[in-house]
Amino acid sequence: MEEEVYEASLTDEMLKRVRGSAVVSGQGGGTSFYSPLDRSFEALKQWMTAPSFRVERVWNLLRGAYDVHQHSGPSPHTERMFDELDLAIHGCYMGLGGIVFKEQYMQSTRSARIVQRVVDNWADEHGKKRIEIFGGVVLNYAVGGLNPDAVISCYRTGGKYVWLPNVDSNHHRQAVGQGVGQGIDLVDGDGLVTPEARQILELVAETDMVLGVGHQSTRERIALVREAVSLGIERIEITHVNYPVSWLTPEQCKLFAGLGAFISIYAIDDAYYDWSEIMAVYEAVGPERMLIASDRGHISMGHPIDGLRRLIVGFLQSGVPDEHIKLMCQTNPYNLLH
Repeated sequence: MEEEVYEASLTDEMLKRVRGSAVVSGQGGGTSFYSPLDRSFEALKQWMTAPSFRVERVWNLLRGAYDVHQHSGPSPHTERMFDELDLAIHGCYMGLGGIVFKEQYMQSTRSARIVQRVVDNWADEHGKKRIEIFGGVVLNYAVGGLNPDAVISCYRTGGKYVWLPNVDSNHHRQAVGQGVGQGIDLVDGDGLVTPEARQILELVAETDMVLGVGHQSTRERIALVREAVSLGIERIEITHVNYPVSWLTPEQCKLFAGLGAFISIYAIDDAYYDWSEIMAVYEAVGPERMLIASDRGHISMGHPIDGLRRLIVGFLQSGVPDEHIKLMCQTNPYNLLH
């Protein structure tokens, strides 16, 4: 009697995964990168005249892209793949328009200015177009939390971004289940922005820096963005809405976009999201108020530039026009920073 062997690859779950992969099948109106396996004459004849995917479309979108969220080392917080100079040279070589470096526990402004000088020389020596380098400050405990001095010193050394607390946000700690109740709240029990948080918003409004909002609860983010808009802050990014800790529904993304904020989709780790969820945000918000960035640099994830490539290819395969993707990876981030 023949031994019965369980075939895990043909379970409903595995078939759904492989047949739903746009890379393999191009289902859902997307583009497949492979020839069909149907060997019938009619299928072959149809394939003969089928349009090919031009890889140059990807390179045209990568060249000139701004990655507004890269993590570099060394970091006291975690392990990073590369330092800022490495990533700046990689980005310059590939033709990126600019990079924003984010460090959780210290400002990235001073080093960004030094890296800018070095990478400019590298670009000139190697016949490459110069890349713009930006830094900022994350208002975690390491810089004093909601510390006005940290914002002022960031601005006076050329900083472009002020990110509200991320790993030291009470909401973040609640979501990851560590240090619960030991973090920073930006909204009080009545739903009002705290005086300390309002001071930060006032400084950002004075300096015209970018306000990065991400690791707070949805309730906090709504109150903060409304307050920011009332103070005249025009440069607001709602970061990684496809990251579980800061997840927003498409309807909530549309609400923030209506307030004037940019909604960001980050590459991070594919395990965090399904591509249909990305498309739901795109359809709700539209490319005019969206950004894409990598949020990479951690040793456990791929290279930041590959993260950008992944998002660009995903949108192309889903039938999103090149000009819409250009808005999200080039035009919108450029306008946010300038």
